Amino acid sequence: MLPLELVSTYQQYKKDTDSIAAWLASTAKSCGYPSDLLSYGPTTHVPSTRLKGKARAEAKKKQSTTKSSTPNLRKYVVKIKEFVPLAEFVASKRHVSVSTSFMTTLRRVIAARRGFGEKLAQKGTAPDELSDASHVYFADVLAKVYEVLKPRAKPDSSSLPNDNSDTDEFVNRFSSLQVYEPSDDFLNTPDFERPKPQTDEKITYEAEQATAKEDLFIALTMLINDINKIRARIQWIWSNHKDGFFDLAAAAIATNTAIDLARNLMQEVEPMFKDHGGILKVINEWYLVIMMMKGHNPEDLFKDDEADNFNYDTYDDADGTYLLICRLLSAFVPVIEAQSLPMYKEGMFGYYDPRSDRASKTGYEKFQEDRILLMTVFTDLMAVIRGVKGYPVEDELLRGIRELADTREVTLYAVFAAQIFLDIHYILREDTEKCFEKVLQKNLISFDREVEEHFKFHVNLKIDNWPASNDNFLREYQRKIQWILDDPIYHVKVKGYQQVGMAPPASLGRHSLLKMSPVLSGLMLFHFRWEIWDAGITLANAWGSITYSLHLYNALQSEKLVSRTWHDMDIVRSLLSDSSFFVGDAPRSLSQYIKNFCLQMGTTMAVFTNTRRASVGLKSQAGPRGIKEHAPVSRMFIGRYLHGTGQFDWKPEHVAEIIDLSTWELHGTEEDGTLEMEQLVDPKKRKQKAKENAKNSKGSGNANLSPEQLIRGLMFSLQGESLEMSIPYIAMHRQCWSLLRAVRKHCDPLLRQIYTPAYMERETELCFVVGWIFFEPAKQHTANLLVQAGKAVDKFVQSESATILNSMKDIGVRIEYENVHE
Repeated sequence: MLPLELVSTYQQYKKDTDSIAAWLASTAKSCGYPSDLLSYGPTTHVPSTRLKGKARAEAKKKQSTTKSSTPNLRKYVVKIKEFVPLAEFVASKRHVSVSTSFMTTLRRVIAARRGFGEKLAQKGTAPDELSDASHVYFADVLAKVYEVLKPRAKPDSSSLPNDNSDTDEFVNRFSSLQVYEPSDDFLNTPDFERPKPQTDEKITYEAEQATAKEDLFIALTMLINDINKIRARIQWIWSNHKDGFFDLAAAAIATNTAIDLARNLMQEVEPMFKDHGGILKVINEWYLVIMMMKGHNPEDLFKDDEADNFNYDTYDDADGTYLLICRLLSAFVPVIEAQSLPMYKEGMFGYYDPRSDRASKTGYEKFQEDRILLMTVFTDLMAVIRGVKGYPVEDELLRGIRELADTREVTLYAVFAAQIFLDIHYILREDTEKCFEKVLQKNLISFDREVEEHFKFHVNLKIDNWPASNDNFLREYQRKIQWILDDPIYHVKVKGYQQVGMAPPASLGRHSLLKMSPVLSGLMLFHFRWEIWDAGITLANAWGSITYSLHLYNALQSEKLVSRTWHDMDIVRSLLSDSSFFVGDAPRSLSQYIKNFCLQMGTTMAVFTNTRRASVGLKSQAGPRGIKEHAPVSRMFIGRYLHGTGQFDWKPEHVAEIIDLSTWELHGTEEDGTLEMEQLVDPKKRKQKAKENAKNSKGSGNANLSPEQLIRGLMFSLQGESLEMSIPYIAMHRQCWSLLRAVRKHCDPLLRQIYTPAYMERETELCFVVGWIFFEPAKQHTANLLVQAGKAVDKFVQSESATILNSMKDIGVRIEYENVHE
């Protein structure tokens, strides 16, 4: 089971019923109830709720993680028919006292279930019309248990709770059927005390799943309320993206993770559909119940039209029941054939105009937009599934359609993913295609150009720390970018038309899927951006270019020997923090510069004494310290979105653990417009945060958040890291190496005079020029080299101060910052 604070409304309800079953079974056994009289359901093992694979290893490396459930813990399912016999046996034992928590939990579940039936009865639909005659109402069973145990209850728990009690508040939220406007009410629900099992056995109990249709509708109502809260959070994400606040890749990952969380919530409810005719029949009947509760007459909900009997005047009221999306996906099943590509004939149902005003459309016109968008994207998704091997990323909609094509069954998860796809379109409207054209495409072209510039720069500049395999990776990376820019999906569709003897329509263009799916465009951006970001950090570490350029720049600033600001370096330093470049605090004196340089380089000052001797190596066996790993939250997703091997079944506790890794914090509130993000730069503050998370009894500082609140936290954590990942570190490496060349050229006469021409034998030793400059005060008791280096840096920065930042503006990344290092 999930930690209490991380469960949904339905899981809160399920936890209540399970705690009742556990208390009855364990108490009866402790009082001598024969085990062979217990009609247990199937025995299962409680699964681990830890992160998996590399994601778990990364999280564990960063901080202490939640201890998993004991893997050998056995789970027994207590059948409903045993509840009353167990209660009667317990009641016969005079020494047993029934706790307040048990009676309160029991009343809470009874009220929640009866509340649903009462609402139906108020609208003219009696509960027995929804249940088979063979089923005994679970609420009646629980009520009987309550009456049997009432004499054994403590005096303060044998009466109904007052109007202001926690129980009433919880019941009201359970029985509420406000499925269309998710609110935050439930987020403030108090932490209820539940009865605990009476024995210390390594056994966990849960209640048998009730299978009557009313039970299904109760569970479905709670589930829809939960996933609609997640849906509302996703809409918040894309509204903020449209306004320029959220990065595309960060929004895409948060959205996909949110759908994953919704899928996790569905797993306990969706299997119940099969006993009642499947998802379409269940959703159709549930829609009917919801519409009646909203005041519609049953006769008005469906028309006498064999082709399409839906009353589209109820479109807005039906939003949130997912019926229309379920019907559309169900219509896809018959057209799926093995190895063939279903082709949507453009204009069959009209044309989608994103510039039109959706709010002014009729229900049928809105449905037409739904149908056009889903049928168009369905063809492209099937083209990926049928004809594109090795497509770099997969979002939850593509995954859902892949499963639909394999099983020919519609799942609620796929329906939800399709609804999210439509929601994003209706938020962005004409801006939808810009996610590809203005962001992803520009970035891919920039990445491709960046790699090409790298090979030009290093055509005659090689180093052992950068093996040929790294260049091979970059060439393959470049090839993959060009493959995506050419659009393999387009070629699959052209081939599909040719196979059925049709000429591709003139309107068939490239990149239609990425233009239609901001989520796929965002995941694709994350995929390629991470790879070039990681390659850039590796390159900078191999050459030492950024680190030792910063050492020199820091010294020149501290000694006030530069008058200009190197904006590119300032932003890199701010994002990666001084701990990535210096051992301890940044040095501030002539004696500290050379010591810190040697510590960072992994060498000693002996290499700078006298003249360079062949017997004195430049580096220690440990080697230089590189830029440390960063973007810990984004790093948790590289397995999935770069290699297709990472964790897919995200649960709330996984997301909570990942958010704990973030080095960004929020201050202020959205409501009053004071919300700000601040990076934890100070290593001491980062360690303090890790300690606070470790002290938490549940292992996560975010363990009290609901799924939709977790997505909010994840969104901000990813957003904080998005700027760091947008820095083109390969270009920054070239800029820093060029600066070191300029410094060496300017200072060469003086370097030769002090250290002889042997101070540098080959260009790969260029970083040691910084060391020679720092060593002069110890050798000569002067700092002439540092003064001359300041002149060279000032001249270089005059023309190259913001080259990196300007290139980022070209791909839509604008940076505002305050220089805290001057």
